[in-house]
Amino acid sequence: MDRLRTHRWAIATVMVAAAMVTPVVLDRDSFPLSTYPMYARARPAEVTLPAAVAVDGEGDVHRLSLELVGGNDDPLIVAAELRDAIAGGRADRTCAAVASRVEAAGDTVDGHRPVAIEVVTERYDTVDRVLDEADPVARRVHARCPIGDGR
Repeated sequence: MDRLRTHRWAIATVMVAAAMVTPVVLDRDSFPLSTYPMYARARPAEVTLPAAVAVDGEGDVHRLSLELVGGNDDPLIVAAELRDAIAGGRADRTCAAVASRVEAAGDTVDGHRPVAIEVVTERYDTVDRVLDEADPVARRVHARCPIGDGR
């Protein structure tokens, strides 16, 4: 019985070791182990991100919460919905929906009274963006819509 147990442990050990080595040998990211190559690759010098922002009477841009932008608290879902709306020619509709949520939420965003919403794509220097020290390198407005009566 003891010998059978030893063989079972040896077989189990070999199987686990093989499962661990397989992704390395095959050089791919898959079950049972993931090497997460998406985090190991070099990033481009610039990154383009979709956004919906509030604009006040002075023309200053204010960031909105995920909930106001997409009615969701998941940044990946909200970004995907914005990208799809922009690519699908529905930025105006998305803009109106965001404006409606902002208007329903109250008068101010970060203490400022917004007069419009813009659906944009913004290009950033990747390193500066990660360090949260970046203004966009470039900005393209896909849709602009007033909030309420445009105040």
